[in-house]
Amino acid sequence: MRNLFFTAATTLSILSASYFLPTILPQERVKILSDVGSEIRLVACSATSARTSSLRNAELVSNIVNGLPQDVHVLLLVNDRSAFATSANNSRLTFVEMPPDSDISIWPQDPFVVVQGKSTTKLITPCSFNREDDERMPKQLARMLNLEVVHSEMHFEGGNIVCSEDSVFIGHDTITHNAVLLDASPQTVVTRFSKLFGRPVTVVGESSQAIGHIDLIVTPLGDHRVAVADSRAGARLAGAAIDENPRLVQDFEHRCEEMFFGRDDVSELQDRDGNLLLRPKVSGQTDKVMAASLRIAPDLDSIAKQLSHAGYTVVRVPALIPDQSGSGDESIDKAVRYPFLSYSNVLVERRQNQSVVYLPQYGFQKLDDAAVKTWNSLGYNVKPVPGFSTSSMYGGGLRCCTKVLLRD
Repeated sequence: MRNLFFTAATTLSILSASYFLPTILPQERVKILSDVGSEIRLVACSATSARTSSLRNAELVSNIVNGLPQDVHVLLLVNDRSAFATSANNSRLTFVEMPPDSDISIWPQDPFVVVQGKSTTKLITPCSFNREDDERMPKQLARMLNLEVVHSEMHFEGGNIVCSEDSVFIGHDTITHNAVLLDASPQTVVTRFSKLFGRPVTVVGESSQAIGHIDLIVTPLGDHRVAVADSRAGARLAGAAIDENPRLVQDFEHRCEEMFFGRDDVSELQDRDGNLLLRPKVSGQTDKVMAASLRIAPDLDSIAKQLSHAGYTVVRVPALIPDQSGSGDESIDKAVRYPFLSYSNVLVERRQNQSVVYLPQYGFQKLDDAAVKTWNSLGYNVKPVPGFSTSSMYGGGLRCCTKVLLRD
């Protein structure tokens, strides 16, 4: 263990020498780290040894590590280091040990945001964060990297915030939620977020969000361009896949069920409280998901129109979106749960003068291929990252699982 951290510390010191320093200038202007721009250098992922997910976490993290360039270092938050011994010799991976009693999720994107100045990096946490023990994540990362944690009076989740060089996009519900809790006008809340994050704020949506986190549907591309999910296109592609080869669609549905626990010979598990967890039902659900995608399409069209009116060039990316009325329910027992096929929940960077996108793949070939083609048409070198059908059954993709901490 000590040797692993010695090697990792050496790597991290090289990566972070110019960024991860104690605050030198108290009044230095800081800005939220953009989702676009220079090369990604350091990211955080998380995995839990809880029996509900240990069989699939290692593979998911492995896919992310292998999908990113060799010079990207990954900090892996774990609550049981011994459960991931097979990864110990990977020099690109540093384990960040959480307290053994912590119950963390696989979503490090949400409990904090990263802000940077010329000589300092800080992690900003929301006023409160109630999902499992994820609020411990930024504290552990900050301790390892010698960063300051700033506890904000604002309420937010990182998944409802995306950022370009010219604006930070925040979902409508985050603004209205803060307006109620802080007894302030929405405009006052926008002003306070702009000051906190160091960039102008663009509010995404004009009414209650149909999708809880905008990073599933909105992707800043830089140069005043934004990609917005198109679930109408996703439904059309799914329908075409059924017409062309229904067996392939059935195979996808079946794989989602069979591999939910990471192995096809595991059909049920117990959580740490003794509750029985069963494979979710996916087979035969694609028709219903197509209908749900069509129902939500006008909401996405409205967001696209809103951002276009705000001066952004809007492009559309296919998505297949299941019914969101039950989103946020973490109960798996006997649930019907279909993957949220988002090709907007991505990582992008500029590497060697080429725009690059790391694109989650779900195993629904028709949609995966169409997403690759769409991103290619936008001028991106596409790097597919496989294995996201299970995480997307919880509603999250690559960005949800991968928090960028440092870019060049």
